[in-house]
Amino acid sequence: MTPPNWTALLFAPTGNDRVLASAIRHRPDAVILDLEDAIPPEAKSAARAALPAAQAALSQAGIPCVLRVNASLATMVQDLAAVDLDLLHAVMLPKCTDHRPLLNAADLTGGTRGLIALIENPAALPNLPAMAAVPQCIGLMLGPEDYATALGADPNRVALDMPVAHIASAAAPRGLLAVGFPGSIANFRDLDLYAAQIAKGRDLGMNTVAAIHPAQLSVIRAAFAPTEAERLWAAAILAKASTEGVLFQHDGAMVDAPVITRARAILAAAKAQ
Repeated sequence: MTPPNWTALLFAPTGNDRVLASAIRHRPDAVILDLEDAIPPEAKSAARAALPAAQAALSQAGIPCVLRVNASLATMVQDLAAVDLDLLHAVMLPKCTDHRPLLNAADLTGGTRGLIALIENPAALPNLPAMAAVPQCIGLMLGPEDYATALGADPNRVALDMPVAHIASAAAPRGLLAVGFPGSIANFRDLDLYAAQIAKGRDLGMNTVAAIHPAQLSVIRAAFAPTEAERLWAAAILAKASTEGVLFQHDGAMVDAPVITRARAILAAAKAQ
């Protein structure tokens, strides 16, 4: 399954019409309708009943819909029974430590919808390649708060650098979304810190971020947009490649095929922005 070209995602509690309307106004690449952490146990049934209307609103706005289901198989079955598959683009599976939840979700959706594995425990790291290999998997995402809690660590320090690098490395060979950054997803006040953490995630190989507040969306997009210096460098590399082939020097550095590929990706990203 081909992963979508998403950069900035936005969570919205299922059934909260005000938050959903705000999400639609801010035009993320996709909205994640949340049936898990954002919904208390006593409100799950009402949230499931609200799913079709929320999906219809997103469809009318032309915004893809992702559904974060609950972790247990029994509740996942209930969640997916309530969803309109025709208006669903992907399912986000929390607390994945191996590939079995992805296989369960693939079975429940007939193998027709993309799956995003949410990595929230260090026990998941050895199993990332198996998760990424599930045909319906379109992304691996770090759950920073749960992961840091499992470590007994602060998500805003260095504890998340290593899992971010592992997720990016597992996602890259299959071209999957690598969602997240080394820092707290809950920070929507200190946007300078947020921007720096996303930039670090990008440097480690991540390519997508899921936000919890609309104020974070512009920061995400800016962090993943190529800088003017990167754009100029890439243009110069491709200009030289058109006349000098795949092996030459530029500004004192050797350029070969992988460098040219990176230059093409930078200009493609700049054009998309």
